[in-house]
Amino acid sequence: MKRPHRRTAAAGRICIASGAALVATWVLTGRWSSSSDDFDDALAPDFKQEPLAFMSLDEKDGRFCGKEGDMCQCYGHVRYGRLFSWSDDLVVDGSINCSAAAFGDPMPMEVKICKCYPTICTTDVGTCTPEPCSCPTSRDPAMEWGKKTLMTSDGTKCWACEKRAAAAGVAVDDDSGFCPNSPGRCSLKRSCKCESSSDTKRVMRTKDGQKCWTCAPAGEGGALGMDSGQKAMFWMLPLLWPFMDFPNSLWQVCAGCRALTTFLALCVGGYVLQNFVPFLNLNRFFSFYAPCMKKGELWRLFTYFMLHSDLQHLCINLMHLLDALDLEGVPDLEVSLGVPLRCTRDGPIASICYPDVGIGRTHLIAVICVVLAYGALVGTIKNFGALVQGASSVCFGVDGALIALYAMFLGAGLDQQLKIPEFGAFFWMRIGIIAFHIIIDVVQSLCGAGKDTVGTMAHMASLVAGFCYVILVLPPMGDGSLFDSEQPYIINCGMTNPKYVTMESATTQCIAFFRRGNGMEVATAQRLAIAILGGGVFISVVNAILKRHISDDGIACCACGETPGPKEEVESPDKALMNLRQQQVSALREDVTRLERLLQNMLSLGSAAIAAPGDIAHVE
Repeated sequence: MKRPHRRTAAAGRICIASGAALVATWVLTGRWSSSSDDFDDALAPDFKQEPLAFMSLDEKDGRFCGKEGDMCQCYGHVRYGRLFSWSDDLVVDGSINCSAAAFGDPMPMEVKICKCYPTICTTDVGTCTPEPCSCPTSRDPAMEWGKKTLMTSDGTKCWACEKRAAAAGVAVDDDSGFCPNSPGRCSLKRSCKCESSSDTKRVMRTKDGQKCWTCAPAGEGGALGMDSGQKAMFWMLPLLWPFMDFPNSLWQVCAGCRALTTFLALCVGGYVLQNFVPFLNLNRFFSFYAPCMKKGELWRLFTYFMLHSDLQHLCINLMHLLDALDLEGVPDLEVSLGVPLRCTRDGPIASICYPDVGIGRTHLIAVICVVLAYGALVGTIKNFGALVQGASSVCFGVDGALIALYAMFLGAGLDQQLKIPEFGAFFWMRIGIIAFHIIIDVVQSLCGAGKDTVGTMAHMASLVAGFCYVILVLPPMGDGSLFDSEQPYIINCGMTNPKYVTMESATTQCIAFFRRGNGMEVATAQRLAIAILGGGVFISVVNAILKRHISDDGIACCACGETPGPKEEVESPDKALMNLRQQQVSALREDVTRLERLLQNMLSLGSAAIAAPGDIAHVE
């Protein structure tokens, strides 16, 4: 009785397996097959086509790097899908959004994952890998493989691995009073000294995070782990452009960044006239004084930047603005003979170049006007009668515009599209410098017990205005020599968030800030920018109406809105002095007369006292 039962169970398993195979065939091919030959013919093409995308890879089963909606970290090839349905592989250098917008949708209505197939960079000297790759793990704890970005002779970006001292030090336990000088070795003794006077003592950390100390020749190694070309690029701040080949570089910067250099010249000229030509009285005519707005003196919104309280104030603002030259564009400078400063898409690209992400002369002038007016209006909300001078509002305004540009540059992944080694890290350093300026300004205001509230409010308002201008106007990025479109920072929303599942929503225009996950629809971002700018202006207008009783204290140049009173005779200073003297003389005369009367009364009283005894005797 048991044997027939076993046959029945085996037959059932065979039927189930056959049915599953037929269902899989229908899913993969879209039709049923009734014979084994048809089944093989139908199934074979799909099984032949599926591995083609990854057949050439060294690793046949990639590692899981993220589910749908995550950021897949990978240096190599990435595919997207599930089970037997996968997209074509994409070459990734760092990270990519695991979504249908980036890969296409191989399995609609199903949850999918991403797999990474890493590529190992070459370690041979003189060769490099022409696609994103990662370095192998070193078995020697004192050494590690460091990834290095190179350029071929035709300007193609490639990567290689080189051995270098391990960033994590290996602690050496000995009784010596000297710090180790071997690469990657360090001592846990803080009191250790360098045996050679030419070496410098440096701080390292072990793998477990402990501090340790080592010695190395001065100028050897670096904390950033970059090659010499990348280090030179990190020192190419716009502040140094005028001094690269002085004085020729100065004239080239003036020619390439005319709007900002003209603005700097106006600041210097205004300071000279303010302090050395006092009869012009620029403090009265160019300073921003909010009560003067009710008399129609609107030019004050755009002229107060030329006046500065002292030379230190002027120099700080000049240095601040020089470090924002790239907002207008990159001038035609050469880093070295035949190596241009500006990176171009079709020209030779070296590891030392600066991408032109500026907004151009017209938009820069518009940014300056917007931040000047907005900073002055919002900055005087608390103290309506404050006298405002200086170009600090423009300094923070251009910083806000640069933050917006850098944020959208990094969010769109443009640093990965350019053949420039690690330029995304350079932008992060620039953002750090701007953040340092903001922190210093806020700390100064707090340490001053709120005395500089007007300046801090104006600076922060200008920072927000510069950021909102870029979001609202969406100016072109660069002069067209580096990117295919004028607005390369605008990407499809499907690349920022997996919630955009339909084709229509996935192709909606979005902008991302700093990384793809911080995406926002362009229309939403622009409405938010309008609300911020409009709200500040509205509050300023209401504040001016409520404080309209504050007088202009004679600073206003126009008499518009004043009610003329009766004319009074104006006395000259000499006549007023003569009147004062006459009044004093009259007062002295009255005092002398009073003293004479007092003296006469005293004499008469004395004579009466002398005559009194005789009279009495006579009576008796």
